[in-house]
Amino acid sequence: MAMSGMSRAHAATNVDVIVIGAGISGLHAASLLNEQGAKVRVIEAQSRVGGRLLSLRNLEGAPEAGGDSILGGYGRVRDTCAKLGLTLNDFERRRGADKPEIAIDGQVIPRSMWKDHPLNFLPSDRKQEFPGRRSFEKVVDQFNPLVSASDWIEPNSRKFDESVYSFLKRHGWSEASIAQNYETNIGRGSSAHDCSILTWYFRRAWDKIQTDIESVALKVEGGNQTLPETMAKRLGDAILLSNPVVNVVANERGVEVRCVNGSVHQSRFLICATPISPLRSIKFDPGLPPPLAKAVALLPSMMITKIFLNVKKPFWQEDGLSPAMWTDTVAGEIGALRQAEGSDRVTGLLARVRGFPTQRLDAMGERAAGALVIAEYEKLRPAAKGMLEVAAYKSWTKDPYARGTWAEWEPGQIHEFLPELIKPTGRIHFAGEHASLANRGMEAAMEAGERAALEVLGRL
Repeated sequence: MAMSGMSRAHAATNVDVIVIGAGISGLHAASLLNEQGAKVRVIEAQSRVGGRLLSLRNLEGAPEAGGDSILGGYGRVRDTCAKLGLTLNDFERRRGADKPEIAIDGQVIPRSMWKDHPLNFLPSDRKQEFPGRRSFEKVVDQFNPLVSASDWIEPNSRKFDESVYSFLKRHGWSEASIAQNYETNIGRGSSAHDCSILTWYFRRAWDKIQTDIESVALKVEGGNQTLPETMAKRLGDAILLSNPVVNVVANERGVEVRCVNGSVHQSRFLICATPISPLRSIKFDPGLPPPLAKAVALLPSMMITKIFLNVKKPFWQEDGLSPAMWTDTVAGEIGALRQAEGSDRVTGLLARVRGFPTQRLDAMGERAAGALVIAEYEKLRPAAKGMLEVAAYKSWTKDPYARGTWAEWEPGQIHEFLPELIKPTGRIHFAGEHASLANRGMEAAMEAGERAALEVLGRL
């Protein structure tokens, strides 16, 4: 036995590498290791694979509760889909088919009246812009100092790591403008104070790369969750589901992983590919190095709740407005889903709620929260009364195996934490989208999984 003080009756057979987490980061790492002849075991807390990919197959078109788009520069993701024989369909045109209505202070404001409307708090030279993230991103683009997305982690970029609030104040935005056009339906962070503008520089530089390569928004036929499911099938019985890990013990000879069900697993090396927040629930013995432990303890995750709504009939034909709305209510941004194959018809609505408003909804419980979202929508759109019903509710913040979506960097955290999150500690390596240097979303997850796998292969 590689470890002492352990009962053989509870020990699984040794493997070369254990991977904790069967999202696409962990699965990609395990697949690469498996292809090179390493014996791998993937331990997943949930009863399914996919992590923060979750396709709602009980709804028409299998809309995505998690990662929803595969963009032009997702080279690893697209290559893996091609190797696995998965079909990708482009929803870019349908995704932009509905221009949202502006709904502020209990009223829908016609776009023709927005520029001169008294509730338009945008700076004077931007009054004609659509409110919220769209106008904010144009400011970021105007002042973005990054030439390439990967520049964000270069030492010279540290000087750009200030809060969004400081950035906007320097460029003349008022408190009212920041509250309305950044913190309402917030894109990153929970407020303008707790989000680094450097993450936005990175994101916008990265967005440009995606569209420069190919302007697409692809989805796996049958739902994006099909990707990790197909990857998992290739790994066969190497994957153990419903096994939350509670303890990792490592020494110079190997690693021992203990699960909540009492099972114990041993390997020469370990790759942790869990989201950053659930990583806090795993006890490491010996403890993680202090700089890494600080990063794990303090790096936030974005709070997002998605409420999917069935539509009984197209009420927007009655009031002549778009079914999509940008609101300052707890319903957040409501988009129209057009998920049917071969058709542009609306298959449902999706309310995306981000940041602090998710806490209010999540505290109410799904039934009451869904009813409130519908009530807020109906107040603004009387024609919708009685036409909507909740089809699905997904809070990523309340999900115990996610506790949020992507890692969200506060001012000062990028250069302090990111180098620690990609650094091995003894025989333990780290993956997951939070441990990516040059990508976001699914591609970031695969990038980090690939890096960790190559690091381990160099040591086997």
